[in-house]
Amino acid sequence: MSWLWLALGGLLSYALSRPQKLWDPLQAVLVGAAYVFGLALGYFASGSGLVGLASGIVIGAVIGRWNRQLVLGGLNLNAAERLAFKLAWRRGGLLSEEDLMAAGLDPDTAHNLLADLEARGLCRKDGAVYRFER
Repeated sequence: MSWLWLALGGLLSYALSRPQKLWDPLQAVLVGAAYVFGLALGYFASGSGLVGLASGIVIGAVIGRWNRQLVLGGLNLNAAERLAFKLAWRRGGLLSEEDLMAAGLDPDTAHNLLADLEARGLCRKDGAVYRFER
């Protein structure tokens, strides 16, 4: 009976973390690890299985929601600019929107980022690519 409660607690923790898809393996592994950590922490701190189960569910759900928020939020502007500069450096000063999209930025963010860098004078548009110079 106790194994059933542990399994149901893990599933409840995963469900409370509100994953993007019904089954997201990375989210499941993260929530599962946080659930086991919370379960052990609560059990050894209090000596009660119910407190351990509750703390495992809460910690797993909180960590899962935090991860979901990070994944959905994407990169901030500073990180996206650093990514663009590093990619341009590796590609000899030429960068296209497709390069940024291949690195994980969505098309609108890639376009707006390169347009913003061009407006600030950090690069110039050469056809379909942007040229970064010193």
